[in-house]
Amino acid sequence: MASNKYPGQCGTCAQRVPAGEGTLTRTDAGGWVTYHPHCVPAPRAPRPGEHDGWHRRHLAAFDVESTGVRTGVDRIVSASLRDTSGHSLELLVDPGVEIPAEATATHGITTEQVRAHGRPPAEALDELADALANYLRAGIPIVIYNAVYDLTMLETELLRHGLRSLTDRAGGALAPIVDPLVIDRHVDRYRSGGRTLEQVCAFYGVTHPGPHRADADTQACMDLAIAIAACHRSIADATLADLHAGQAEWYAESVAYFASKFPDRSSDPAWPLATVRVEEWPGA
Repeated sequence: MASNKYPGQCGTCAQRVPAGEGTLTRTDAGGWVTYHPHCVPAPRAPRPGEHDGWHRRHLAAFDVESTGVRTGVDRIVSASLRDTSGHSLELLVDPGVEIPAEATATHGITTEQVRAHGRPPAEALDELADALANYLRAGIPIVIYNAVYDLTMLETELLRHGLRSLTDRAGGALAPIVDPLVIDRHVDRYRSGGRTLEQVCAFYGVTHPGPHRADADTQACMDLAIAIAACHRSIADATLADLHAGQAEWYAESVAYFASKFPDRSSDPAWPLATVRVEEWPGA
């Protein structure tokens, strides 16, 4: 949204909006509508359709929680992998380092918990990578919200522990991946508000049972992907190969756009996997 440079008629109440006292909202058709600030309608998701598509077939979903957001430095402390047939793999991992208080405040997992009940990282991550690769080799799409983060974190951890990469186990390519964050930004790029998993779930009417719990995030993410495809037929109609390629293009476009707005915040345009680089834990 932007301030209205010229006077106009409010799209809600039809009253005059003086110049500079209202807001301009971009429409799906690419035009602009003027509103009084108190008349701006809340964004709504399109009505879901009954069309067929990949969203009505077998899907899996994946999520990790970690010691932080630095993919080269931080460590995985929990992971969840589940599919639409009800199979699931839930892992608690002892990363071998202290879990920072700010990370625990986000996901609720403490250093004491992982030391008492967590599995050794090499053992747990090896099992997780094998399970993910099985889905990918079978052509079953894996739904991952902000896939670049989770996949880069996992590939870095596998490298850190001298384990075979997920890319290699999957046959050389991490595909097909479905990233609801990338797709939502593409189909509704002008929508105001945040794009966290819980915020986008709320927009599409998807129940999120508990943010920042790997098991809850995987279920919510899978339900969200299905909802987005149900609301946007062009997404549901795409072949998985075309959708995967499209997401790589849309992600790169998004990175380029943000780089033009914030030149000091450079980001890797590669999707669904960024550069894998193992870095030392601070103070190690």
